[in-house]
Amino acid sequence: MEPITESELRQLYADPAAATRQARDKLAAARVWLMKHKPFFGVLARAFRLEATLDVAGYRLEPDDRLRFNPIAVLGARFPAVCARLAHLSMHAALGSFLRRREREPRRWNVACDLAIAPLLEAADLGVGRAPSLGQDEGPSVLPAGASAEAHYTRLLPGVAPDPLWCDLCDPAGEEVPPAGAFTPQDEGEGEGGDEASPNAEASRADTEPGGAPRFTLLDASAHELQWKMRLAAAYEEEVAAGGPTFGELPGWIDELVRATIEPPADWSAVLQQSIHLLHRTDRSYLRPSRRMSALAEFEGGWPTHVTMPGRRIANAGRLVAVIDTSASLASGSLARFFGAVVATAAAEGIDELRLVQADSAVTRDELVFAAELLFREIEIAGRGGTDFGPALVMLAEEGRRQGLRFTVAYLTDLDGRFPDAELARELDVLWIVPSRVRIKPPFGRVLEMTAR
Repeated sequence: MEPITESELRQLYADPAAATRQARDKLAAARVWLMKHKPFFGVLARAFRLEATLDVAGYRLEPDDRLRFNPIAVLGARFPAVCARLAHLSMHAALGSFLRRREREPRRWNVACDLAIAPLLEAADLGVGRAPSLGQDEGPSVLPAGASAEAHYTRLLPGVAPDPLWCDLCDPAGEEVPPAGAFTPQDEGEGEGGDEASPNAEASRADTEPGGAPRFTLLDASAHELQWKMRLAAAYEEEVAAGGPTFGELPGWIDELVRATIEPPADWSAVLQQSIHLLHRTDRSYLRPSRRMSALAEFEGGWPTHVTMPGRRIANAGRLVAVIDTSASLASGSLARFFGAVVATAAAEGIDELRLVQADSAVTRDELVFAAELLFREIEIAGRGGTDFGPALVMLAEEGRRQGLRFTVAYLTDLDGRFPDAELARELDVLWIVPSRVRIKPPFGRVLEMTAR
């Protein structure tokens, strides 16, 4: 922040309405600048409803899209810093920081979100860098650009908190906010002429919990999340249409981050079920009625001499194979979740038996098991050598070609190994099931993360 002299500070407190107007004009100018030079952030920043107050040290974003700001902090900051801060706040809202927090500690989560957002601003040359925090905030190692707030949160040490000026999502820790001074509700923009003068805004303030928190139902939260996803999609489209002025050349990880937020990957177990469902082929059949149906028809005078009944004939079009990478460091919980999803899906599709293969640098075990058996049987892991995905997949692909069958292969692994040529596994539907997020992209198949979203 630029230093404010004592006389300027007294003047701002003496005329709070003028200070509020000047701060609003500065924020409005920052929005215009973002729309012109950084449209990706400019589109998002338009959604905020501004509310001036001295009850916050800097800025405070509310779940209902109110942006509470301290006029003194706004007027004391350089214009580029205000633009960068608006962009920072817009990403908090667009990435659903409030909804994704769940039961996490608010201040630690605030820092995690700041760490996840910082690379986006740096890539856009906005120069805000990472937000300052109090206490030890780095875990064992620094995560790369594109890492989620959830990933940063797990590496932050307990007790970490953002600097009071960067408490955008929560109250500061053990800090007193600046005194309210002589501001009145009307001076703060809550009366005539303010941004909240509309009937909708009055209703919004009336429907709040004590302390100003909005009373959001589950339906409200879902609608709000969808609204911000639509805004994020619009911002992405505006950025592409304008030729990419925000980032110059859009980094690949930003594209992946935005698209994953707009259209999150489907739950891995649902994708698994869809793939296994294709292993069955259903044909229409026309059979003579059963004896039981014939007996029931005697009361109606019996069946005609020749009669057929429409029905379904279910035929296997392929087989389900579960492959375990025995060289990977797989926790017992990951194995249990994997087997549970495979067994539940197999049972839902009427598959009683499945093939269980264990492999590292070679196939170490290959057996046919009853699906339900995997729920209570302790699987003995054979192997622990290096990882080569070729032996198991090539073996199954050759069998599929000989027998004219389609194999759905659910491969539990960390993807750290050698892959065979994609042409050798062309006949297989390979689902790479990974216990946590990985940055390795296999040359074929689909990667499904078991991590909760």
